[in-house]
Amino acid sequence: MNIVSFIFGAPIKPKRQSKPLVAVGDELTSLQAHYDEHIEPLTRKFENRRVASLKALRQRLYMSLAIFAGVLIISVLIDNQQRLGLPWPFFLLPLIPLIWWSSRPVSRYKSDVKQRVFPKIFRYFGDDFIFSSTHQMSLSALKRSKLLPSYDNASFEDYVQGTYKGVEIAINELELTKEVKRDKRRETQTVFNGVMVQLSCHKPFTGHTVVVKTRGGLINFLSDSFKSLSRVKLEDVRFEKQFDVFSSDQIEARYLLTVTFMERLQELASCFSGKIQCAFYDDKLLIMLASSEDRFELGSIFHGATFEYEFSQINKEMRQLFAMIEVLKLDEYTGL
Repeated sequence: MNIVSFIFGAPIKPKRQSKPLVAVGDELTSLQAHYDEHIEPLTRKFENRRVASLKALRQRLYMSLAIFAGVLIISVLIDNQQRLGLPWPFFLLPLIPLIWWSSRPVSRYKSDVKQRVFPKIFRYFGDDFIFSSTHQMSLSALKRSKLLPSYDNASFEDYVQGTYKGVEIAINELELTKEVKRDKRRETQTVFNGVMVQLSCHKPFTGHTVVVKTRGGLINFLSDSFKSLSRVKLEDVRFEKQFDVFSSDQIEARYLLTVTFMERLQELASCFSGKIQCAFYDDKLLIMLASSEDRFELGSIFHGATFEYEFSQINKEMRQLFAMIEVLKLDEYTGL
C-alpha cells in the first residue's frame, strides 16, 4: 500500500509478514535473540494499533475534505457577495486544524511506539541504555565546544544515553534556528538540524581541538569561534580538502588526529553527506552530525509493525559510533 492507494480506499489489513533483521558478520544471532525475546511479543498489539490508526486517519481525512469543501464554498460565496477581496491564503486556514485532527491517531501511535518499543531496542546495547523523548543535553556544555553556529532558538528531540566499554554516550537530536530579516520581513531560518553525539573520554585533554567542514580556510580562520585557536596543518591531503582543524595545542591535535581516526571520520562523513564536525574539549568528544533525516523515527506507517527495519537501522548507526570509540581508544585510561 502507498499513499495513493490508501486515499482511494485500498483495504487496510494486518501484515504479519516480516522483513529479516540485517546485521554484519555473526551479530545476527544475538540481534535475533534480543528481538525474539523483547520486541516480537509487542508486534501483534502494535500491528492492530497501526491498522486502527490508518482506518481512523482515512475516516478523518474524508470528513476533513468534506468539511473543507463546505467551508470553502461558503467563504467564496460570502466573499463574492460582500466583495471583501480576501487573499487566497485566507481560504486555506481551515486546513490547519483539520490536518492536525486527521493526523492525531497516527501521531499517538508513533508516540506509543517510541515509549514502549524503542527503549527495548536500545536495551540491546546495554542494560543502562535509555531512550527518552524529553531528556536533553546541556546547551552551555555544547556552546563550549565552539561548534555551534550563531542561533536564537534551540529545540531538542529524542535522547539516548548509555555506556559502551566504560565510555559514557549521549545522543540528542537538535535543531537550531535564527531570526533573519529578508525583504522587510522577519523569517525563521534553520542554521543546524541533526544529531549531537557526546562521548566521555578517560584521557584528559590539555587543549581544545575542533575539526570543522571546509568553508575555505580564510573564512574558518576569521570565525570568532576560533580566535583563541591556531590552524593545524595535516599531511593527509584528502582530509584537508574536507576539513579544517584548529587547536590550542598543536601536539595534542596531531596525536588525536591519527590516520585511522581521519579515515573513520571520512567514512562517517560519507554517511552524512560530508556534514560532520567534532571537538575535543574538557573531558569529552562532541560529534556534530547535520542531517535532514530524523534518526530515531519509525519506518513507513504503511509497513507492518514488526520493527525489524528500525532495529536494524538503529543497530547500524550505533555500531558506527562504537567503532569511533574503539578507533580513538577512548576506553583506555592512558594519558596523552
